[in-house]
Amino acid sequence: MKTKTSIILFLNFAIICIQYSIGQQKDKVEGLSNLIGKLYVNGTLHGGVLVAEGQDILYRDAWGLANIDQHTALTVDEKFTINSMGKMFTSILILQLVEEGKLDFEDKLSDMLPEFQHKRVKDITLHHLLAHRSGIRDYGLLQMAGQLPYNLTRDQMFAEIGKMDLKFEPGSKFNYSNSGYMLLGAIIENNRGKSLQEVMQERIFEPLGMRNTSMIYTYDLDELPQYFLQDGTIYQEDDVVIYGGDGAEVSTMDDMHTFMMALGSDTLLSKTMWELAFTPHSFPNEVPEDAWPPPHQDPYGYGFSIMELPFDGETTARAVGHGGAGLGSNYALRFLESKRIIINWNNIFKNPILFDVITYLATSN
Repeated sequence: MKTKTSIILFLNFAIICIQYSIGQQKDKVEGLSNLIGKLYVNGTLHGGVLVAEGQDILYRDAWGLANIDQHTALTVDEKFTINSMGKMFTSILILQLVEEGKLDFEDKLSDMLPEFQHKRVKDITLHHLLAHRSGIRDYGLLQMAGQLPYNLTRDQMFAEIGKMDLKFEPGSKFNYSNSGYMLLGAIIENNRGKSLQEVMQERIFEPLGMRNTSMIYTYDLDELPQYFLQDGTIYQEDDVVIYGGDGAEVSTMDDMHTFMMALGSDTLLSKTMWELAFTPHSFPNEVPEDAWPPPHQDPYGYGFSIMELPFDGETTARAVGHGGAGLGSNYALRFLESKRIIINWNNIFKNPILFDVITYLATSN
């Protein structure tokens, strides 16, 4: 009788614990939903948000307008342009080539991409390009400043930035450069003998089952929600050239969740390569004083920002990810040990990192 009674008491206790845990989780999700609703109301976000603990999705919703003329709302399945978040893909493809022995971190740009002509190509290495330490001028900033047009072909862009002096000596500083990752995209094509679009599909999207993700060369505005400029007008350009390598793929929140779950797995890279990707190679205090826009506030590895963020109460934990801005803004981050994931995208520019959500998750356990 004592044994049977003990079993019954244990089962009752287990049931109570499960019910308590379910109640806590429900409260956490409701609190998260209320918080994100407030962030939309106060103008902090206008787009989609996904929050997950590993495979367990706690929150997945979209806020705001997809089409102002048709009065349609954004949906959770919306395809959106991921902007510079795509640098994570490029870095992985390069690290795969290193792992196969086809590239080395000390390889010179002059050898990897002979078609790119610059007087300093023999001084720039693969490591410099991956970690934004090459000194090559950022074509994106030059376009924004009106110094380069938006419709140059890639060869024409190579020629233009090839004429420009470096911003600093290779390896001496850290300055974010879309041009550097454009060059990495071309290096991938040279080594694989295929378009970057094909390589991404075969080596990242298909293996992970990312069926709604693709690399694009021009924006198909009919397949995207409307994007709004800072003054509230609708983005209507359709002749902007996308060079590849520096980002701008199209994806969905679910596909990006799948990708962030794969970080650290041997599906894409070995443990050694992941460790190199997540090792800080560049630091904010190395950014040139005249850098614009403001420098990255976190160390940078190979295609990933590395952050220490609130995780549980007063403790912090290491997280990795990448943001993007161009058409709207976005960010995907993951806490490496726990697989906590936050993905946010906006179809109008906002600060893409939802610090309020990060803090809430850290204090609501």
